[in-house]
Amino acid sequence: MVNLGRLLSTLATSACVTASYLSTLPPVFQNSSSTWAWVSYSNPSVAVLPEPFNRSSLDAPLEGEISDVSIAKEWSFLNKTNFIAYDERFFQIIGPNTVIEHVEQLAYQTHEAPCYNKKTNQVFFTEWGPPGGVNGTHDWQYLYDVASGNLSKIQTHPPTLNAHGCVVYNDTLYVVTDGSGSKEIGTLVKIDPLTWKKEVILNNYFAQPFLGFNDLDIDSDGNYWLTDSKSAYGRGLIDFYYPTNPTVYFVNATTMRPRPVHITTGNANGVAVALNPHDSTRSRQKHTVYLPDTGVSEFLPVSKKNPFGNRGLFAHDASITGGVLSNPRLLNNPISYFYDGLRASRSGLLFAGAGDGVDVIHPADGLTLGTIRVGGGDNLAVGITFGKHELWIVGRGGLWKVSNIAERLDRDW
Repeated sequence: MVNLGRLLSTLATSACVTASYLSTLPPVFQNSSSTWAWVSYSNPSVAVLPEPFNRSSLDAPLEGEISDVSIAKEWSFLNKTNFIAYDERFFQIIGPNTVIEHVEQLAYQTHEAPCYNKKTNQVFFTEWGPPGGVNGTHDWQYLYDVASGNLSKIQTHPPTLNAHGCVVYNDTLYVVTDGSGSKEIGTLVKIDPLTWKKEVILNNYFAQPFLGFNDLDIDSDGNYWLTDSKSAYGRGLIDFYYPTNPTVYFVNATTMRPRPVHITTGNANGVAVALNPHDSTRSRQKHTVYLPDTGVSEFLPVSKKNPFGNRGLFAHDASITGGVLSNPRLLNNPISYFYDGLRASRSGLLFAGAGDGVDVIHPADGLTLGTIRVGGGDNLAVGITFGKHELWIVGRGGLWKVSNIAERLDRDW
């Protein structure tokens, strides 16, 4: 005769590894070809942890320390996942058929500026900074052909030095650069993806050189939003001290006149622009501009990550003509690490490179809905670019493709 009490006790003990801290996945995700986990605060085991436990704000939760052996095993399992949901909405956005592939394994250094060009079906991205290139300077970029799976190195005409951010608009690549000190200062350039001809369209603010551009986005009216950061000087790519604090510039596409719209003593990094869902002909705010501050990264005299540095993600309303930001509010502070590359999807969801993976953030409540992981270890997610139902991630470790995403991601413009 089976001892029912002992059987229940055994089942409870074995279930502890998979169900104590982690919530049970929806049935359709239990048989997914990808590995999923669900961490929900509706689960008392998440809301109240057995003490002692600890985690650095710069490390992913799965890297935390805890005295409870069963929960420690579950955290170890999280490192084997492809997707971690923190909110039920994440399941609907990503869907059960999504897969992530590490399509190009490259050097463990920074990769930036991903651009997916749907017309050519190619992904443009860069290797950025030291130790690569010539003393950290790169005069070439990567081009990944999606159909053939071929990765090649290309040069624009003339060469583009130290590209750091990229957006495709009207089938043209718009790229921001750090420049390289005395040879070339930070610029905004346009690149023809068929001929690779490069044209500089902006390189100064009333004769003041830019610090070194980090990223950009283009709004639905074709205007540019540029983040000018101290990263280039901090990593030795330029040889002059930055002339002002990190700044975000709005550039009118018709006049090409730049205007500072945001200044920080931390660091300007990613930027994403989304249409205001409440916009109307009478509205004074057409776009919402999202800016992560990465003052957490400190450079000279010592390169380090300071957990007391700013790493918040802020939302701002942009005036109907652009150029004036108002109503700044803290939307989100990363669960771990800091937000680097940032993009807004067709529906306004925010996708942010966040170290261990790409966080998906809801623009209304600021909650992190889930994470698309890039495999742990030395891999690190930096930048994102959208296709229709897929996205590409670049970072330390190379290029990843995320396919068969349920929600459509690419914007109307």
